[in-house]
Amino acid sequence: MHYRKGMVPINMSDKQKTLLLLTAFVGCVGLILVVYFHFMVGRGIINRHERRIEDAKEEMADLEKELAQIKDLLSQKGEIEKQAEMIRKVTRRLPSSPDAPGFLNTLIMTLRTTGIIQEEVKPESTSDESRLYTEIPYKVKALGHYHAFGQFLTLIEQNPERFMRVKNMTISNTELRPSIHPFDIEIATFMFNN
Repeated sequence: MHYRKGMVPINMSDKQKTLLLLTAFVGCVGLILVVYFHFMVGRGIINRHERRIEDAKEEMADLEKELAQIKDLLSQKGEIEKQAEMIRKVTRRLPSSPDAPGFLNTLIMTLRTTGIIQEEVKPESTSDESRLYTEIPYKVKALGHYHAFGQFLTLIEQNPERFMRVKNMTISNTELRPSIHPFDIEIATFMFNN
C-alpha cells in the first residue's frame, strides 16, 4: 500500500468498514432524496408562491390605479361640488312640469315691478327643441314706457326663479299717448323633460 506523505494508515475491522459503507450509502440516498424533494416537491411549492407573488403584484398595480383615480377625484372635489350646486340652481329654475301658475306669478311680479300694464297673456303651443327640455311660449300684450320696457326685458332674461327668454318683440306708438308704447312680446319658459 502506498501512503502519501502526511496520511496516517487506518486499520479498520470488517464491521467498521461495513458500517462506513452503510453510512455512505445512507448519506448518498439522503442526498438524492433532498435533491429529488427540491426538484419535484419544493420547486412546485416555489412555483406556486412565485405565481401568487405575481398575482399579488398585478392586484397591487390595479389597486394603485384605482387609488390614483380616487386621488384625482378628490382633487376635483371642489369643482364637482361647484357643478353640483350649479345643477341644483338650474333644476330650481327649470321645473319638470309646465307650472303655468308659477310662470304667470313670476311674469306678473315682473310686470308690476317695472310698472308695465298687462293687457293680455296667452299661452302658445309647446315645442320640444331637444330631448332635455320643452319650450313653453307665451304671447304678452302690454303698455309701458321705454325705460320700463328695458327693465322688463332685463328682469325676464335674468330671472332668478326660472329660465325665460324673449323670442320676439314688437313696439309701436300711439298718437293719443306718445310716451306710452304698446308692445307685443313672445316669451318662452322651459320645462325639463325627465
